Amino acid sequence: MRRLWILFSLVALLAACAPEFQIAKPTISIPQPSLPQVPVALLPGNALPFADDFEQYPVGALLPAVNPKAYRLWFAQEERHNDIAYVAEAVGPSGRTERVAAVRYPWGGGGGLATLVTGAEGWKNYRVEAVFKTEDDQWWVFGNINGNGTHAYVLEVYGQTARVYKQIHRDRTVVARREISGPKNDGGWHRLVAECREDGFRVVVDGEVFADYQDADPAFSRGGFGLQASRFGRRFWISAWSFVPLGANAR
Repeated sequence: MRRLWILFSLVALLAACAPEFQIAKPTISIPQPSLPQVPVALLPGNALPFADDFEQYPVGALLPAVNPKAYRLWFAQEERHNDIAYVAEAVGPSGRTERVAAVRYPWGGGGGLATLVTGAEGWKNYRVEAVFKTEDDQWWVFGNINGNGTHAYVLEVYGQTARVYKQIHRDRTVVARREISGPKNDGGWHRLVAECREDGFRVVVDGEVFADYQDADPAFSRGGFGLQASRFGRRFWISAWSFVPLGANAR
């Protein structure tokens, strides 16, 4: 009897010292449906011909806000800078005070695009005339922007060199280079004429050729147009610009 009692005591002691046994609860992972991401079109989709002297807008107005049918911003970093293109007052080419577009490269821009764009995917063979001034020794012209910004001709004006790039997404390849008299950053007004064609890209400033690139690549045969300054806090001022169709084989 005593042995049975000792055996019972040992079993009870072992049961008390044993770790608690728990049944793990199963976890069920329920897949969440992914929402389709709708890309925001880079170009507003306005028709040719198009012209603007900015006199119709109040001073301080943000161009993409007051005229979203004609203007968008191409900013490759976070959309935290919505004030890079606005209406300001300046002494214009005529010597009188007028309203102009100011395209500002934002502080803390991070080296991304800060471009005022206009146009549509279907723009082909068009001529641009723009009266501009800038204090920047590096500025940019974008032609035939298409594919929601995936393809574009890019003219970089930097010091006494003008380079033409073909841009695909964020990758740029130099396809032409030209020595020029300078970046036209003397504070005066200058006249830019650009031809965005199905077979190339040509830019002339005050009668001097900055770019004349011929190309048969259909991925770069159409699209909108943009202008951009390149230094933090600098501005690219536009007094007026216009866009008209060219003939099918115009040069």
